[in-house]
Amino acid sequence: MSDRSDIRMHVEHLFEGRVLDAETIELKEEIYGNLVARYDDYVAQGMSSDEAYRRTCEAVTSIEDVLGEKDEPTAAEGPTRVMPRPEPKPDSQPGPVPPAGVTPPAPTPAAPASTPAAPKRWSTGMIVAVVAVVLLVAGIAGCTVFNMLDTQRAHDDYQGQTSQTVQQVDEPGTTSEPSGQTTSQTTGNDADTSQTTGDQTTGTPQGSADDLSDDINAVTPEALSGQTLLSTASPDQSALTTLVQTLPLGTYLGGVSAPSAGALEVTYSYPTHDERDYIARDDDYVDRALVFNAAALMCTVSDLDTLTVYETEPDDDSPRTDTDVHVFTRSDMEQVLGATLDASQLTEEAWSTLRGQLVEKRVWDRIWDRADRD
Repeated sequence: MSDRSDIRMHVEHLFEGRVLDAETIELKEEIYGNLVARYDDYVAQGMSSDEAYRRTCEAVTSIEDVLGEKDEPTAAEGPTRVMPRPEPKPDSQPGPVPPAGVTPPAPTPAAPASTPAAPKRWSTGMIVAVVAVVLLVAGIAGCTVFNMLDTQRAHDDYQGQTSQTVQQVDEPGTTSEPSGQTTSQTTGNDADTSQTTGDQTTGTPQGSADDLSDDINAVTPEALSGQTLLSTASPDQSALTTLVQTLPLGTYLGGVSAPSAGALEVTYSYPTHDERDYIARDDDYVDRALVFNAAALMCTVSDLDTLTVYETEPDDDSPRTDTDVHVFTRSDMEQVLGATLDASQLTEEAWSTLRGQLVEKRVWDRIWDRADRD
C-alpha cells in the first residue's frame, strides 16, 4: 500500500461515526491534503517513510484537534486511534537516513482549520428601521380602510330614504308670503319648520345626524327649480329666507341677506354651546349639510358667486357669543365637483348625480376645507 493510501486510511478512521454531509466531506479532504503535504515535507527532509508517516499521523490524532471541540468523544463514536503502519512489502526500499550528527529540520506545523464565521446579527438601527416601515405600512392600510368605510357610511345614509310628510303646524306667528308660500318657525332644540307649496306640505324636523340625512334627501329638484328667478342683484328678501328655510338646518336659520350683487350671507344660530355637536353626533354631518346647502343655493340663485355662512352659539364660559365663518365660492365648488352649478342640475338625473357627489366625504370635505375661515 502506498504512503498516500495509508494517510487516506488514517483520515477515514478520524471521521468514523460522523455524518458525511457536504461540510464534513470538505473538511476531510482538507485534512487529507494537509497531511499529505506534511508527509512529503518530512520525506524531503530525509526522514524514512515510516518515520514520516508516524509523525504525520501524530499531527492529527483526533478530529477534535481540528475543530477545537472540548467535549470528549461519545461512546458511539469511540476514541480515535492511530492505525499501525502496515508492514512494507519485500521490494520496498527504506528512505534515506540522515547522516550522524545532523538533526533534521522541524516539521512545518499544519495550518489550523478555518473557524466557521459567526452568523451576522442585525444592528439596532436596522431593527428600528424595519419596525418603522411595518408601522407606516399598517397606518396607511388602516387609513385607507377607514376612508372606505366612512364613504360607504355616507352613501348608506342616503340610500332608500324617502322624504317625510307631516301636518302643517298653524301658529299665530304665521305670515303669508308674496309667492303663495306659508312658513312657520318655532325656536328651540326640537323646533320644526313646515312649508306649504301648492297642495304639498313637507316638514324638516331637526335634532340628529339622521335628521340631516333625511333633510338632504328630501330636497327635490322640483322644489328648487321653482325658485330659479331669485337674484342677489334685486333680492326678494322673503323668498330668499323661505328658500334657505327649506334646506337642511333651516330650523336654526337666524337671517339671510344679499349685501351686494353676487353675494349672499346666511346666519345659523344654535341656542346652546353644544347644540351643533349634538346634531352632528360629534362628527362632520353639519359640515356636510352646509356644503350641500351652498351647492343647492348656487344651482337656484343664478348670479350667486360667493356664499358666506355664519354659525353662532353661546360661549360655555362667558356671556359672549362664538361665531364661525365659512366662505363658499362658485369657482372652488365647481372645480372640486367638476360640474357647473346652475339650473341645468335641477333635473331628476342630474340632481341625483350631484347629490351623490356631495355626500362623499372626499368631495364635501375638500370643499369645506376651502371654505373654512377659522
